[in-house]
Amino acid sequence: MVTYLRGELAKEANVNIETLRYYEKHELLPQPQRTASGYRVYTEETLTRIIFIQNAKNCGFTLREIKKALKKSEGGNLSIPDFIMAIERKMTAVDLEIAKREKTRLLLGDLKRNLESAERHPGVQETLQILKMED
Repeated sequence: MVTYLRGELAKEANVNIETLRYYEKHELLPQPQRTASGYRVYTEETLTRIIFIQNAKNCGFTLREIKKALKKSEGGNLSIPDFIMAIERKMTAVDLEIAKREKTRLLLGDLKRNLESAERHPGVQETLQILKMED
């Protein structure tokens, strides 16, 4: 069985030691075994779990959501349909965020065009006066 010391695990998982401490403290990782001299020893399963956590984070899941999924899976209470439903909820949230960002981008574009225009909207002109940015 392959085992890792804390620094080795952090390097192998491409995370820093503080991340490992945080994951342990917040129960995303099981408490590691210790050697007779007190060093923490981690298993290959822990490395796999860290990789899962990092991948889930990259997909937009929060650590709270990841912890909940890990706890459910430990009890055998996480099914593929449950996981698919969680993914669909996350995709809906991402779609809403994209729509919000697109609206913000449109508003910024309108503001930029209005600032560049020779005939500015009166509200923009007032804003420029408030900001003392008249040209």
